[in-house]
Amino acid sequence: MELFKYNEKRIKRINEFMQGLLNAESTDEKVKIFREYEEDIAQMSPIDMFHLHNYGADTDLTIDEIKKTANKFINVFHKGLEKHSQNFNHQFLLLLNKESNEIEAHLNVIKKYYKSGDIIKYKKQLLEGFKKCLEFELKFIKFENIIFPNLEEKLPSTKPFDVLWSLHDDAREQVKTLIKLFERNELNKQKIIEKIGAYYYLVFGINQKEKLIILPLLEELLTEDKLNRLFNESLEYGYVFMDTPEPISVKEDEETSQDLFKTKTGALTFKQLSLILNHLPVDITFVDKDDKVRYFNDRAERHFPRNPSVIGRLVKHCHPPKSVHIVEKIVNDFKENKRDVAEFWLEINQTFLYITYYAIRDESNQYEGVLEVSQDVTKIRTLEGEKRLL
Repeated sequence: MELFKYNEKRIKRINEFMQGLLNAESTDEKVKIFREYEEDIAQMSPIDMFHLHNYGADTDLTIDEIKKTANKFINVFHKGLEKHSQNFNHQFLLLLNKESNEIEAHLNVIKKYYKSGDIIKYKKQLLEGFKKCLEFELKFIKFENIIFPNLEEKLPSTKPFDVLWSLHDDAREQVKTLIKLFERNELNKQKIIEKIGAYYYLVFGINQKEKLIILPLLEELLTEDKLNRLFNESLEYGYVFMDTPEPISVKEDEETSQDLFKTKTGALTFKQLSLILNHLPVDITFVDKDDKVRYFNDRAERHFPRNPSVIGRLVKHCHPPKSVHIVEKIVNDFKENKRDVAEFWLEINQTFLYITYYAIRDESNQYEGVLEVSQDVTKIRTLEGEKRLL
């Protein structure tokens, strides 16, 4: 489509508009600036967002700074962007769009309870309603682990994805805070209403950005076969407040080799090797020396989500923006021979996880990548004495 093509002149003028709007001190100034650039704004396309200075790879703005004005600019650019989000054709996009509509419908049902002004009377309904909002995780995780990886290499910047992931994290934290306030009966009316309002503004804003920017890019930049495969990947998580549909039939990749995997300690068929790796009592992920994810084992019960879409993805894009600096520190230390192992342990939903990163080096001590291993050691930590009989 012509409207998806990069237009350097338009990008330059929209950058000027954004800076002018941020610097404007009065309403009259803002109106004047808007009128000057109105035609350019009306021609905005989803792909333009990835070329703008504020959302570019080399922006001098932090993610938190970008988030402060994100909704303002999306609302301004709405007229141009909405032309690309009117009619989706692929089942994957239709379902993602419907999922957002279901989320908004749920929030609108809750709205009548807090709009009544009697938080105490409707405490039970509000608490149950916000607990159901925890299911929004199904959508967030599909974007972070399936959708973002398949768009990253096709666009000039990943910053909009970093911002969206950070907004997902904000939504996760805000709904947990609301639930705790209701469970602890800390029902200061003004405080609760403010927090509910902030949560609504956040979730509706996330949905708007996805509908206006991400979904049109998926349809424009990915083939039907790729969308079919992403749709099938998404079924692992399911959809918020919706039945999980049947998979789409796709042509399976043929095995490239029937050779044995041979080492000095034995030989295995690739089928045997795959089965062994998938039956290990640990999750493993290998990141190569170029910081790209190359393999993960496919266990029935993983501790963290992994999908085939992450293969070839830079490891820094596989983590929330708030923790990516830790991963980068580990990788850099491994590359500089400052350490060989980094270990962490934490408790998630009453499961005690032990997570270890190992520097992988060859016989000449050359760095080849990182192996991440995570294991549920909840039961192991309780073992005492001995067990010698079946």
